[in-house]
Amino acid sequence: MAPLRAPVRLDRPRLLSALASPAPLVALLGPDGAGASTLLRQFAEERDDVTWAGDGRIPDVVSRTLVIDDGDALAPDAWERVRQLRITRPDLVVRLAVRSARAVPLAWDVEWVRDLAFTLDETIAYVAARDSHLNPRTVQLVTGGLPAAVVAVVEANVVDADAVRLVLARLAPHPLPASAAALAVPEFLTPALAAQLGGDDAVIERAERAGHGEWRTDDGTLIFALTAPIRAATLAATPIPEGEQRAIRHRAARALLQEGSGLGALVEGAAADALDIVDAALRRDGLKLLWGNGPRIAAALRPIPLLQLRRWPVIALAQALILNARREHKVRAAELLGVALLGVQTGQSEPADRALLRVVESVARRLTGVGDRGLRAARAAARVLDELPAAELEQLRGLRGDLHAHAAISLLYGGDDEAAVEQFEQALATAVRPSVELVAYGGLALVHAKIGDLPAAQTWAAQATGRPWPDDILNEYQGSMLWIAESQLALERGDVGAAEAAIAPIWPIIDTIEHWSAIAMVRAWTDVSAGRPHEGLERLRALRSRRGRRIASGSPAARVLDATESALALAAGDLVSARRLTSRPSDVPEVMLAAARVAVFDRQHERALKLLNAVAARTPRQRTESAALEAILLHRVGRAVDARTLAQRAGTLARTYGLRTPFLVIPADEHDLFAGEVDDVPAPITVAGVAPQLTAREAVVARHLVDTASVEEIAARLHVSVNTVKSQRRSLYRKLGASSREEAIAAALAYGLLTGVDPTRAITAVDASAADAAKTNRTP
Repeated sequence: MAPLRAPVRLDRPRLLSALASPAPLVALLGPDGAGASTLLRQFAEERDDVTWAGDGRIPDVVSRTLVIDDGDALAPDAWERVRQLRITRPDLVVRLAVRSARAVPLAWDVEWVRDLAFTLDETIAYVAARDSHLNPRTVQLVTGGLPAAVVAVVEANVVDADAVRLVLARLAPHPLPASAAALAVPEFLTPALAAQLGGDDAVIERAERAGHGEWRTDDGTLIFALTAPIRAATLAATPIPEGEQRAIRHRAARALLQEGSGLGALVEGAAADALDIVDAALRRDGLKLLWGNGPRIAAALRPIPLLQLRRWPVIALAQALILNARREHKVRAAELLGVALLGVQTGQSEPADRALLRVVESVARRLTGVGDRGLRAARAAARVLDELPAAELEQLRGLRGDLHAHAAISLLYGGDDEAAVEQFEQALATAVRPSVELVAYGGLALVHAKIGDLPAAQTWAAQATGRPWPDDILNEYQGSMLWIAESQLALERGDVGAAEAAIAPIWPIIDTIEHWSAIAMVRAWTDVSAGRPHEGLERLRALRSRRGRRIASGSPAARVLDATESALALAAGDLVSARRLTSRPSDVPEVMLAAARVAVFDRQHERALKLLNAVAARTPRQRTESAALEAILLHRVGRAVDARTLAQRAGTLARTYGLRTPFLVIPADEHDLFAGEVDDVPAPITVAGVAPQLTAREAVVARHLVDTASVEEIAARLHVSVNTVKSQRRSLYRKLGASSREEAIAAALAYGLLTGVDPTRAITAVDASAADAAKTNRTP
């Protein structure tokens, strides 16, 4: 074993911030080794008005801030002294540390600070600070994040399991008595389980008061966890054979499942290789176990062989969802998703399981990009849930909200917005936890923002933002759709700063979150609104290169990203890149409209009209974009009255639904068409210096126009009819945005299309043509 080194102090802002609360009484609650005394010292170091109290005594004279270390040692008269001080000194601030909440008088109003254990990120930071080769996740697993245990293992720099247990055992002041040794086998206990394992009625209370463990809440079920040092010391003093330990953990898993502790049942069941119990816990409690407990569950499930998981697709999916959130585990996550998908397809299920397994299939397909990315499976899950009788629905209990929410997400990315709304509403109605409610609220806001119904989107967003949410779900996966919707709402108001601020909390997780494409699209339109389309185009391309490999090129999600990239290219003046978007019969309306927009900029009016006529515009956003583009086309062909009518229709839709972004990318020469119809029309887009695509015959006609304005002469040279030349000239003029020979020659020259033609001769031809036209106009 390596010699011990002096530890480093790790700053923990989240806990210091809690101690700096304006509340007059804040108490740190944690077992021995939780670092409460260290935190109190760090808090005191930042103040010059502190009185430190220890050894169970309260000084006669105290400053404005009273810090009490080891509050468990205070006798009743000392607590009475503190009470009197608080009465006579209304400005007194009290900060204390206790091992048991029972130590503080029951009637006192206390702001408790729990969860003193190192988070995984804090353990990673400590291991890095010591330049240790130890795996931080392994350290977190064996220590439970107890700060003193993390420090001891890292400073000892040991990896051997027996050596780690020895280091941990040395931290414990004494082990549990031999009669209670079985309590040290499971990671989690309840009073009933402790009694089953031979403990008396007060064993957990004594352990808490002694600082040997702490209470935790598992979805409303109180569970008690002994510290890693106490467990190690007890099993070192009273060894229990491995087979007996496995039997104890199996017994614990079943008891915890019956008592409602999903996390405890899962961890103990995995340790005992009781996968039926793990499966039951996941089926009952679902994704709520994964959100907030992911690293611990992943560690518990990691030893299970892949082949064994074919029988347990729910377990495979759970582990895959956890690992999929970390870039370094993407390959393993993909393997697990494949196993889950295979298990669903080959396994048999009872009626009550069908919806669950269809959602498992939908999520697996969605995250792997297989087939239709889970659209059909999500529809099947929704049908099964609707058809299940009440008795069988009851078997799903707390899972229903999760099932509806994940079916809705698959429907959203499959392009079925109407069905997605219905499933998100069902998720909201059946949610039993805040995290599912937040997903449902965000999903409803996002779908309505996507289709362009901003009043409805704002209503759902306002309901969500009007409620308090924990940061650990608000700024993670569960809150991501709400932030995307908020960003879109800000863009429609023309508030670019607010749009950027809305996605800022979730941008750091864009490389791991499945909603990356929706985040990327709203960020792209933010870049257009902010006048930096070139930067946005590069950002989107880089992101697609990193994350787009799992999305089939012809899928709705990939095609909508193609449309977004095309709009960015137009905004950047890159018509060549924008033209890469070509329409396909299977395209969703958003893509067809984007292709029509490119044709409008390219002055391919006939093609643009065909595309618009083929679009079944149903949503407010689609109808607004379609009306705006058609108005531009009619205006260009001289139908001013009809163009004005359609411009008015586009403006009416925009005002009704609060839309602004459909007018972000329109040609500069048509900008005035919407003035007065649309409030605060965005700055126009000018595409210049990019050559239109000419057919070979159009290019020949363009070169001949330099020499002659005579259609007959050109027809004779090319050995075609006059009508053919006239048709090709009309097409050429349209693409060049020209209405005369001189405009056509000037445009072709500017675009560099007259290769092989002397520029001086071309300019002379333009000037001569212009002079002839002017002379003709002057002739009476």
